Amino acid sequence: MARLVFRFGDCSLDVAARELRRDGVRVDLPPLVFDCIAYLLAHRDRAVGRDELVAAVWGKAAISDTMLGKAILAARRAVGDSAEKQALLRTVPRFGYHWVGAVQEQDLADAIPEPAQPPPVPARAPAAPSRLRPALAATAVLLAAAALGAAWLLRSPPPSAPAETMAPADATPSDLLAVLPTEVFADPADDWLRLGLMDLLATRLRTAGVAVVPSDAVVRAAGAERSSERVAAAVRGAIDVGGWIVPAVRKSGAEWIVHAELVRGGRRGSVQAQAASPVAAADAVAQRLLALLGRAAADERADADLGVTELLQRTDAARLAENLDLARAVIANAPEALRALPEVRERAIRIDLRAGEFERARSAIVALLQDVPAEVDPVMHARLQENLCVAEMRQGRPQPAMAACDRSIELLETRNEPLPLGRAYNNRGILHARRNELDAALADFARSRVALNLADDPLLLAQLDGNESTVEMARGRPAEALPTLQRAGRTFQRFGMINEFVTALVNQIHAHLMLLQPLEALQASDAGWSERTRLTDPEVRSTFERDRAEVLAANGRLNEARLVLDGLAHAAGPDPARLAPIRAAQAELDRTGGQPAAAALLARQALAGLNSPEEAHERARAWLLLVRALRESGDAAAAADEAARFAAWVKPDYPPRARLFAALAGAETAAAAQRDEAAVAAYEAAAVIAETTSADGIAEVAASYSGYLIAGGQLARAAVVAGPLARHAERDYESAVVGVRLYQALGQPAAWQKALAQARRLAGERPLPAGLEVPPAPAPVARNG
Repeated sequence: MARLVFRFGDCSLDVAARELRRDGVRVDLPPLVFDCIAYLLAHRDRAVGRDELVAAVWGKAAISDTMLGKAILAARRAVGDSAEKQALLRTVPRFGYHWVGAVQEQDLADAIPEPAQPPPVPARAPAAPSRLRPALAATAVLLAAAALGAAWLLRSPPPSAPAETMAPADATPSDLLAVLPTEVFADPADDWLRLGLMDLLATRLRTAGVAVVPSDAVVRAAGAERSSERVAAAVRGAIDVGGWIVPAVRKSGAEWIVHAELVRGGRRGSVQAQAASPVAAADAVAQRLLALLGRAAADERADADLGVTELLQRTDAARLAENLDLARAVIANAPEALRALPEVRERAIRIDLRAGEFERARSAIVALLQDVPAEVDPVMHARLQENLCVAEMRQGRPQPAMAACDRSIELLETRNEPLPLGRAYNNRGILHARRNELDAALADFARSRVALNLADDPLLLAQLDGNESTVEMARGRPAEALPTLQRAGRTFQRFGMINEFVTALVNQIHAHLMLLQPLEALQASDAGWSERTRLTDPEVRSTFERDRAEVLAANGRLNEARLVLDGLAHAAGPDPARLAPIRAAQAELDRTGGQPAAAALLARQALAGLNSPEEAHERARAWLLLVRALRESGDAAAAADEAARFAAWVKPDYPPRARLFAALAGAETAAAAQRDEAAVAAYEAAAVIAETTSADGIAEVAASYSGYLIAGGQLARAAVVAGPLARHAERDYESAVVGVRLYQALGQPAAWQKALAQARRLAGERPLPAGLEVPPAPAPVARNG
C-alpha cells in the first residue's frame, strides 16, 4: 500500500514512517511535536482550534499552556519557520493555528527519492585511554539543579496572540531573549529584588513558550557588572541573543512600581504595573510583556499565594548570587507552614546539591518523594528523581542512581519538559560512560541534546559538549573530540565558570597526549595553571594538578613535575585512594629518571589504592609499570610473578587499555625469558588491541615490540613495526628514541645522527637510554661480482 508524503519548502513528512526530513536529512522530533505537524498539515484547509489540536494530539480535553506553546515552538523550528515569519504555520489570534504554507501530497511510490544515506560505520571497540580520567560533568549539580526556576509554580495563559504586537517570540536562536538583573531603587534590604524579580520575569515568559536565557547564564555572563548597559554588553558578548528586557523596581509610598523595557530588533517597548507587593507588580508586568511579545496576557489569579512566591524568589535570588548560606537562612526564617510546602522543600534540596551536601539532599529527596507521588505531581516527582540520580551518583552509588534516572526519564518523556529531561538523559549518559557502556552513553547524550536545544541553555549544552567529547576520547577518537572540547572551554571561560573551564582543559590535555602532542598539551595546561587558585571543586583541582605533572614530564621537565606531585601527596594525606594516582605518577617519574627500585615500591602503593571499576586502565598502567620496574631493578622472578597475576586479573570485557597493558606485560616477560614464540604472539595481540585505541596506545606497543625485534636482529620486521612512529618523532620523545635505536641497528650513521639530535632536543631532563649514543657500524655495501 502506498504511503502519503507531504512536501513543503525544503521538507518532506512521511506520516506512516513518522519521519520528517529537511534537505534530505532526517530531523529527530519528540512524538507529540511530530503529531502536531502532521495534524495541522492534514487539516491545512482550515484553521485548527486549540482545543481540537490538544484533543487530537494529546488525547485529552486540556493540557498546560506551556506544553502546547513549546510544542508549537519546536514544530516551527523543525520545519524552518518562525512566529515572526509565520510562512508555514500561522497563529490565529484567540483561536488556534493554521497551516498556510504550500504543500504537495505524493504517494511514496511516486515521490522524488530521498538522497541515499551513507552506510553505517562499523562501531570500533570502545577504548578507555590510559591518560583519561573520569572528568564527566554532572550537570544537575554544577548548573541545572540550580536552574530549575519556579516554572511549576507560575503558570501561563494560552499562547494565542493579539492582532497587533511588537514582535512574536518563538522560532529561531536569534529570537532568544535575556532578562537582565533588575535595577532596584529601594532600601538595601530589598536588594534581593535585583535577581529575584529577574528570575520571576524570565520564568513567567519561559513557561509561556518564549525563548529566554536561563537566569543562571545571565548572572554568569554579567559577572560583577551592575549597570544595565554593561550587563547587556556582557550578556551579548557571551550569548547570541536577539533582544533583552531591562526591569526596574521602586517603592512609592505603600506601592511598588515595576517597569520593564523590551529591546528587540532595533525596536523598543515598555510596560509598567504597580501593586502592594513587588512580586504582584512584577507578575502583572510579566503578563503585559507576554502581550507585547504576541502572547495573550494571563488572567490575574486570585489563588496565587504571593507569600510563597516571594519566599521562593528570595531564595532563588540568593542562590543565583551563589550565597547559599543566605538562601538557607531565607527558608529557615520562613513560617513553619511555608517551610513544609513541597515547593519550598524542593528549593532546599537544590541548595544542598549546589553546596555538595549530597547525603543530606538524598535524605530530603527520599522523604519528599513519599509526599509527592507521581500520581499527584508527575513533573515534580520526575525532577526529584533526577536530583536523586545526582545525589546517588556523587556518592558512588551507580545502581540506585541509574534507577532514579530511568524513573525520571520515564515520567518526563511524555511531557513537554525539555530542561529536566535533557539533564536526566545527560546524567544517565554519564553513568553509562563510567560503566564503559560508550554506545549507550552517546545515545543518551544525543537525546539530551535534542531536549536541551529546546531549552535554549548555552551552559548545559557546553557541558554536554564536554561529556560527549570525553566519550569520543574513550572510543579512541581524540582528534574528533578536540574541537568540541575547545568550543566548550571557550563557552565556560566567557561565562566565568572556572571549574568547568578547567575540566575542559583537562580533557584537552588528555586528547593532546593521546595524539602524541606533548607541547600542545603543555599549552592547554598553561592556559589554566594561573586560574587553579580560583577553583572551588577540590576534585577538579587535584586532577588538573596531577595532569600538570604528567604534561611537564612528557616535556622533559621532571623536577617541576616532582614538585607538583610532592605537593599533591602532602595534601592527600594518608588516604590510599587519593594517594594512588599520585604514587603511580611518581613511580613513572622515578623509572624515567633511572630509579627502577624506587619506582617499583611506588607502583605497589598505587596498585593498592586503584580498585574501582572506573580505574581499571589506571590500575593496569600501574601494574605494567611495576612489572617493568622490577625487571629493570634485577628481580626477574618477581616481575614474572606480577605479570602472571596481572594476566589473571584482566578480563575480556575490561577496557582495551587494560587488556593492552596486560598483553604488553606478558610479551615483555616472555621476551625476557627468551620464549620467543610466546613473546611474538603476545606482541601481535597487543598490536591488534592498540589499533582500537589512539596514537599513544599504538606507540606504546611499537616502542616495546620494535625494541624486542631489534635485539633479536629482525631489523626488517622492526622497521615495519616502528614505521608509524616516524611521523611523531619530531615532537614526541619516545618516538624519537625508537628512531635512534632503529637507525643505529640498521647501520645508518646519517639518519642515526639526525634522530639522535631530535631525541636530545626533546629529552629535557630525561637521561637518554644507555648505548643510544654509540655510533652505528656502517652497513655493508653490496657489490656486483
